[in-house]
Amino acid sequence: MWIINNNDKSIEHNGEVLYLPRKEFMIMSYLQENSNRAITREELLRNIWGDDVVVLPRTVDVHIRRIRKRFPNIPIVTRKCYGYMWKENVENNQNFPL
Repeated sequence: MWIINNNDKSIEHNGEVLYLPRKEFMIMSYLQENSNRAITREELLRNIWGDDVVVLPRTVDVHIRRIRKRFPNIPIVTRKCYGYMWKENVENNQNFPL
């Protein structure tokens, strides 16, 4: 089970509490909040980085790759030519709008 805690910005998995870099945490939290729904790279960019920053869509791929390297069994699924999806029920403590 993955527990994403927005109070202290931590992620708990198999009893281990981890703290990620800000953008990686925000990506995981956003995907989890929208679990079982495919999210485009553009939607992630808009909701994580905002409209005031010019960021290439592949930036999302780089962050996802880093997350997967940390957590090889993370339930993030790639939707080819589209984006990503969180495919597991995850407990989320006190969600906040990103």
